[in-house]
Amino acid sequence: MSQCHFLLGDLTGAVEETHRAVDAARATRSSRVRAQLGELYPYTVGNSPARSVREARDRVRDLLST
Repeated sequence: MSQCHFLLGDLTGAVEETHRAVDAARATRSSRVRAQLGELYPYTVGNSPARSVREARDRVRDLLST
């Protein structure tokens, strides 16, 4: 869902869905979910200088680096 929101230019929805995805990935420790977050990460780079997008990107990056 997050990717769809990014593609539609809905940064608010994209950030909300990204946070949900990170929370789910932390709860499940699923390698498949982490791989999907890795595919989401590029959508958070360069889209907006918005603080909320940077925070979402940081959460994805932190999860993927652990």
